Amino acid sequence: MTLSNSPGKVIPGKHFTLFFDLKLAREFPENLQEELILPAKWNLLSQRKPERAPGQTTLRYFFVIGVPSDCPAGDFPVILNIETANTQLAATKIFVTIQEIHKVEVFILSKPEYIKEGDSLKIEYLIQNVGNVKEYITPTTTRGVIMAHGDSLSVEPNEKIKITVSQIIPHTETNAWQVSSDLTIHLKGVENSVFQATSVPVFSSRLKKIDPYFRFPIEAGGGYLSYRYGDRNFVAYQYSLTGKGFVDQKAKHFVDFIIRGPNQFRFPSIGNYDQYTFGYQYKKSTNITVGDHVLQLNNLMEFARFGRGVRIEQQFRKFDYLLFYQKARFYFNQKESFGGRVVFKFNTVANVAINYDSKNIVFRGNEFWSNLVGFSGQIRLKEMSAEAELATGNARGKTDYGAFLRYQLIKKWVGLSGNFIYTGKNFYGFYNNSILANGNANFNITQKLNLGLSANFSNVNPSLDANVYSISPKDKNYMAFMSYQLNLKNRLFVFYSILEREDKQKPSTYHFSENFGNLSYSLSMEKFSLFYQIRYGKARNLLISDTLGKRESFSNIIQPNFRVFSGVWVGGYLEYQHTSKFSKADIVQDLFFYGGNVRVNLGRSLFANFMYRNNYAPDELYVRRSFMDAAVILDLKRHRITFTGGRSFIPNSPVINQNTLFFSLKYAIKLNLALARRKNIGTVRGKLTGSGFSKEGNLIQLGSHKFLTDSTGMFWFEGLAPDRYYLSISQNESKNEGVVPNQKMPMFLDVKADSTKDIEIPLTRTGNIRGKVDFLKPSRNGLSGMLSQKPTVLIKLSHESESFLTELNEKDEFSFKEMKPGNWTLTAIITGSQDRFVIDNDQKQLNIECDKTMDVVFNIRPNEKRIHFSEKSFELSTKK
Repeated sequence: MTLSNSPGKVIPGKHFTLFFDLKLAREFPENLQEELILPAKWNLLSQRKPERAPGQTTLRYFFVIGVPSDCPAGDFPVILNIETANTQLAATKIFVTIQEIHKVEVFILSKPEYIKEGDSLKIEYLIQNVGNVKEYITPTTTRGVIMAHGDSLSVEPNEKIKITVSQIIPHTETNAWQVSSDLTIHLKGVENSVFQATSVPVFSSRLKKIDPYFRFPIEAGGGYLSYRYGDRNFVAYQYSLTGKGFVDQKAKHFVDFIIRGPNQFRFPSIGNYDQYTFGYQYKKSTNITVGDHVLQLNNLMEFARFGRGVRIEQQFRKFDYLLFYQKARFYFNQKESFGGRVVFKFNTVANVAINYDSKNIVFRGNEFWSNLVGFSGQIRLKEMSAEAELATGNARGKTDYGAFLRYQLIKKWVGLSGNFIYTGKNFYGFYNNSILANGNANFNITQKLNLGLSANFSNVNPSLDANVYSISPKDKNYMAFMSYQLNLKNRLFVFYSILEREDKQKPSTYHFSENFGNLSYSLSMEKFSLFYQIRYGKARNLLISDTLGKRESFSNIIQPNFRVFSGVWVGGYLEYQHTSKFSKADIVQDLFFYGGNVRVNLGRSLFANFMYRNNYAPDELYVRRSFMDAAVILDLKRHRITFTGGRSFIPNSPVINQNTLFFSLKYAIKLNLALARRKNIGTVRGKLTGSGFSKEGNLIQLGSHKFLTDSTGMFWFEGLAPDRYYLSISQNESKNEGVVPNQKMPMFLDVKADSTKDIEIPLTRTGNIRGKVDFLKPSRNGLSGMLSQKPTVLIKLSHESESFLTELNEKDEFSFKEMKPGNWTLTAIITGSQDRFVIDNDQKQLNIECDKTMDVVFNIRPNEKRIHFSEKSFELSTKK
């Protein structure tokens, strides 16, 4: 006896068919009896015994078997015995595989209609495992915290749990806004996660007085700075005056200015240089800047230059233009420059530009002008972006060229990106005699596993300002890497690298080649984070010609961070290197680097940060570094005190003793200069309407403004700034039980300038709904007869833009209280078992009446399916 078909993987709650062929070398005896042995709770839905003819030696048995909906995954035995006269004639045992069903559903069970600033928003979610395997889930949220649950939970099949997400609503300067809450359920071993989110209206709970004057925000103050450079001490005092904001009530003219001085010494790296800047903007389309500012024309000609001059820019629908003149301040190899740019916009994703820049350059003691002309373009699509530039420059009678390209392509499973820079020896733009080429390819094998390749060659000479130190070493690097995200907290990063790096400063402090493997581990938790890195390989010191060859080189880095308490983090840094690549005598050295940091952030008023490093490896000093940094900012409502200090590194410094200690203390007072009396303020007048109940003593809140209604139900608000507000009603519950507004609350209300808005809010008495769900038994045996377990049922009540959701109690009952009169739709929803149960009339149209309670019943029964057999015979043939 053999099985002639394969049912494959069977889904719980479904049925499958088995065909058994019985062959006998002789004629079948009389009175054959078959016995089908099934696993517990499985059911034989139908069977068909074969008809026998004289001399027949082959029989086929047909069985339809039902699997219960709560059947777990795995292999289950099915045995068929054929007997005659109490003697076993044939027997076979097969295994049926029940498919694993990983399915978790998330519903929003309860949420408030609105919430006030400063309160705790709590959203209750219902999590149900509607699959057939035990799930280990990790709930996470991007806002707030998850209450009363650990990081990992187990949920049995058909089990449901409730999770509450809580967050404190911050105080803002906005009258009305929306706050979102979300919950993501991550399933262990399953790539896809389940996400659910909602939003709740928020209105201000603080009384904000309307200023009758239109004001311009200004900050005025001063500071003290002490700086030690080598064996010399410097002391300076500075004043400052800054302002930023609109100068008209129609928000067309925007002014931004900075006045800080005087300049008493030239150390721009610590940010205390003098600055005089005035900026003007008209309708966000015209920008004029006069004084000290950072100029960025494009990548090849001028990428970032701080200087003093004028800049004019205008934006139109089809094109933009920029004109500038500037004298460089902190880069002494460049004196002045002028030029401009015209951008032609084809659409929102693509444009091309023509650029011109003329610079007065001082290079190796010679002064000359460099005239640069270039073309650039960029395109930005959803999965691809690219920008390119071509430029030519003429200086000292010689012409040279430059090129720039940056691209990025991101598909579902692959990402490609790269950069290319080339400038010739006689090209004097932002780069000179430079070349850079790098490319990266990332392959997302799974949601957790990422593989990639990268290659980089860099030999650039950027003309950076003195306030942004950079060494830009010569670098050649090839790398293959793998990143694996174990879970939300743990990540591994492994790569193998072949590199050569050379210090371009004279004298050179390093030049080496190295082959090494790297393993990095990152742990991120709520109160603790850790980064650990280990490297091992071979390095060749190229500082000297008679090198002994490749030597062993390895390093270890560990960086822990602890959250001592809310808003306070303490971290450490420890690195050990065993290498010869920095030794001019090619001697293996044991190098130790250590440090620490403290970060304090207490609300919006106090911020403090401290960082210390004893030293850096020579090849770490690519950009400006600090061996110690300290900052404390005390920001009060009208006053701000700032303390900064540290010890910095200055490359190419002629001073041997680099004891560059500095600290500064600054104070600023916040002023709001009155420019004019406000004209654009509005008024709201309203009334509660209805009869049969008291209208007095209801609290009306409009944004941050509150008003108690009088005996007639009147309320009003004056001196309102034009804005969108939420209007809500807190009723006098002792007098108005069972009375609600006859419209959705809170409601949006737009207040316009120089106008009065009149509104009426009708109140109405309410009605109630009381209901029950009856679970009916099947009318016949079979697959439906096994569905004894009740499904999870949710009841939804909806009316226009309002909806409410509830679940059944232990008696299969539900209710909705104090509902507005009118036409409502009541719907019964089965979660996770939609095809196994049927709701008779699952949607009911109700007319809720005042002071009445409606009784509703839903009937739910198993979905009974029938199999019909035909007495006809069919002949099948294939013709070629």
